[in-house]
Amino acid sequence: MTPLVLTGAGVSIEDVAAVARSAGKVEITPAVIEKLGKARQVLDDAAAGGQQIYGLNTGLGANLGTTVEGDAGAFQRQLLDGRGAAVGNPLPAQLVRAAMFARIA
Repeated sequence: MTPLVLTGAGVSIEDVAAVARSAGKVEITPAVIEKLGKARQVLDDAAAGGQQIYGLNTGLGANLGTTVEGDAGAFQRQLLDGRGAAVGNPLPAQLVRAAMFARIA
């Protein structure tokens, strides 16, 4: 199967279905990776300048006013670990693949 290449120009529902149902391979163009890097740099620069950015250098929800000091990467991992619980049966792999692909597309 030919890989689906993300170019930043959008995808179709057929693309999402192919990735979900056939476990299709996904590739990201260097231009998209560069664009993501630039977007991240804007956030990092703003945070370094003291701007509060929700969930990056502030707490979440009721902790919005709490500034996070120190290792931002460790804070991000802590956020994932703290919310890594579930209730009920696991979702089918196809549904998870579709949701993850749609999110990155």
